[in-house]
Amino acid sequence: MLLMQPLAGLGRKRGVSAEAHDKAMSRLRDWLSYMSDDNLRAMVDLIARHAGKGVWPEEGLIRSWAMTIQCPPPRDSAYAQSLIRSAMGRQAMAENWAVELFQVAKRLGPPPGKYIISRLKLEAEENRHKRGVIRENIEVGRATPAERAWLAAWHEDLAEIEAIQAAVTEEGTAA
Repeated sequence: MLLMQPLAGLGRKRGVSAEAHDKAMSRLRDWLSYMSDDNLRAMVDLIARHAGKGVWPEEGLIRSWAMTIQCPPPRDSAYAQSLIRSAMGRQAMAENWAVELFQVAKRLGPPPGKYIISRLKLEAEENRHKRGVIRENIEVGRATPAERAWLAAWHEDLAEIEAIQAAVTEEGTAA
């Protein structure tokens, strides 16, 4: 309501059928439901300023703006689970960057490209070092509650990934 009503006067892009436009608007309405009222009002302003010739900007562009304004909340993501079950998920597990892949998939959703994968591998290496430091801090009694929480969350994600991949293995052997 806060987004669609003020922008009701915008038309669809040339070459886009009414049905395709209506579906895109429905997807946007559903997808943007996580945003706060203030951020939806900001989206209205942003979309209106970028509505060239009185038509809606591309759906992907609007989603990108929305994620910049307010990241969607982490949620149990069918996409993240599917990605972890895929060949990329198995590769990430073998190469020790599965937790980072899982976290970005839950947060952002879209399939990661080569650049994101290279960043995830770098982050995984940094996290490997961080886990070692935290373990040392725990052993000598210097670990902060934040460090302990971070390590616990990392291990929870790893356990979830292992369970997802084990389920795939069990399904494959049962068939």
